[in-house]
This record gives sequence, C-alpha cells and structure tokens, in this order.
Amino acid sequence: MNSGKYLTKTWEEQRMLCVDNKDNFTPGQQAYYEVHGTGVYDGLGRQLDANLILENQPVDPLTAPVLVDHRDTNEVGG
Repeated sequence: MNSGKYLTKTWEEQRMLCVDNKDNFTPGQQAYYEVHGTGVYDGLGRQLDANLILENQPVDPLTAPVLVDHRDTNEVGG
C-alpha cells in the first residue's frame, strides 16, 4: 500500500532530523520516519563510528592500546 509519504518534502526533512538525532523523536515517530538505529548503520547506510572504532589489545602489557578503525583495513578498501 502506497501512503505517499515518501513523496512529501516535509517527511524527508523530518526524517533527516530524526536520523541526525533520533533522541528528539518518540519511538512511534522513529518508526514512521523509518529510523531504527540498530546495527552498525544509522538508517541511511552510513556506518556508526561507535561500532567500528575499537581499542586493540596489545600482546605486550607495557604497550598502550591504540584506536583502530575497521574501515581503514585493506579488506574494506581503505
């Protein structure tokens, strides 16, 4: 069933606001704007930094951990 909401400019504008900060929207509004925030994606296909930037675990206990971004690996294309 086509509700036509995808064709309205206001729906897209409100959806972008919800994507940028979904905490300002109720769970019902998040569902209406199809912003779920689950997994590593933000709803538009962009990957969230919190899920991809991690501290490594050095073998040497005297070595400080380093932040590693998984998007910078050769397998991902970075």
